[in-house]
Amino acid sequence: MPSNYSVIIKEGTVSISGRAFYNCTSLTSVTIPDSVTIIGEDAFYNCSSLDDVYYTSDIASWLNIGFGNLSAIPLSNGANLYLNGELATDIIIPDGVTSIGSSAYFGCTSLISITIPASVTSIGEGAFYGCTSLTSVTIPDSVTSIGNYAFASCDSLETITVDSGNSVYHSAGNCLIETSTKTLIAGCKNSVIPDDGSVTSIGDYSFYNCTSLSSVTIPDSVTSIGDSAFSGCYSLTSVTIPDSVTSIGGNAFSDCTALTSVTIPDSVTSIGNSAFSGCDSLTSVTIGDGVTSIGDWAFYNCNSLTSVTIPDSVTSIGDYAFYGCYYITDVYYTSDIASWLNISFGSWSANPLYNGANLYLNGELATDIVIPDGVTSIGESAFRGCYSLTSVTIGNSVTSIGKDAFDGCDSLTSVTIPDSVTSIGNEAFYGCDSLTSVTFEGTVSQWNSISKDSYWNYGTPFTEVVCSDGTVSIG
Repeated sequence: MPSNYSVIIKEGTVSISGRAFYNCTSLTSVTIPDSVTIIGEDAFYNCSSLDDVYYTSDIASWLNIGFGNLSAIPLSNGANLYLNGELATDIIIPDGVTSIGSSAYFGCTSLISITIPASVTSIGEGAFYGCTSLTSVTIPDSVTSIGNYAFASCDSLETITVDSGNSVYHSAGNCLIETSTKTLIAGCKNSVIPDDGSVTSIGDYSFYNCTSLSSVTIPDSVTSIGDSAFSGCYSLTSVTIPDSVTSIGGNAFSDCTALTSVTIPDSVTSIGNSAFSGCDSLTSVTIGDGVTSIGDWAFYNCNSLTSVTIPDSVTSIGDYAFYGCYYITDVYYTSDIASWLNISFGSWSANPLYNGANLYLNGELATDIVIPDGVTSIGESAFRGCYSLTSVTIGNSVTSIGKDAFDGCDSLTSVTIPDSVTSIGNEAFYGCDSLTSVTFEGTVSQWNSISKDSYWNYGTPFTEVVCSDGTVSIG
């Protein structure tokens, strides 16, 4: 194949098979005849150089094509659409068309304005997704159904209006709102979320990739922020989440690269998966006292984050929640060591200490920790990377020390282990390169009977364990 090429599909062709042009990264233009009624799954997957799509008929015929999935659509990588040889910029959908199908204009970068006739009753999922030049849209009275993310990633969109006779949807402040559920389903760079009680939920993908949105005020009537609601709003510098919000959805603020600080109110009970992932200007996070769970990848690659405050209400932190947060130096926990040990960490990088940070308990720097009686186990990665920790005395009710429990505690010099301990996990003290003193409160025989994984002490300088009736050499 040449480095760049075009394809003209023969008139009379009825279907384009799935994966027909899969990974044709040098394809720059394609001409599709109006005889085509079906384009199969992944037909134009990863056609990353495809700039121009020529269709030999009008918009009504284009809307009759059945697309197998998103990557069957030749516009999906961001291409210009030509209808009968004319660049499709200002499209008037003719009377008689009753629906705009799912992803009908997905990725159509040439589209600037669209006129939807009164015959249309439904707009499918992702119908105008990625129409980055679209500036305005008016929804007629006839429309009773609008699919998810229908106007997501339309980052030039300035005005959204709904005709006054529509009983299902209305617009206010350039926001598209489903009236009965009070859900904001689409916004734009000029949106002002109404503060009159008409919005209680910011819907999934409502401001997705609205790259020109620089600020937003969320009113007190809002109780939930949906999945990917503000994802990719990389001009958004600040957001105030009101006390009325109880949940923040997955990817809600992911890749909001200009956000510098976030305070999550006490009313929020859960932070969704990847909620703030990729917010690489974020320097501090305060998590409210009502949060019980922090989702997987929640703060992934927030590589400017230097401090985080975690309340004692948190019981679980998901896999890789703080992965890539290489510069966290201070972790503030609002309770004591026993409560800290009740947190379930999904993986080693779920613990915000893991790259080497100071731990503060009730405002005090954790240096010499005494784990109280009543605690039965030290969980996996419980103190992984805790830079401030210098000594640990483990209470008499602890029976197990989990995998990676003290991994990377560079300042730890001494540990006292009770005779209640029966197992020590893999790499429990890995990389504790200042650890010179280990005391076991039981006998040599009891020490030898503890189940210890092969690398429990890997990378530590101590050479013996002092027991109540002698010492044990550590090889």
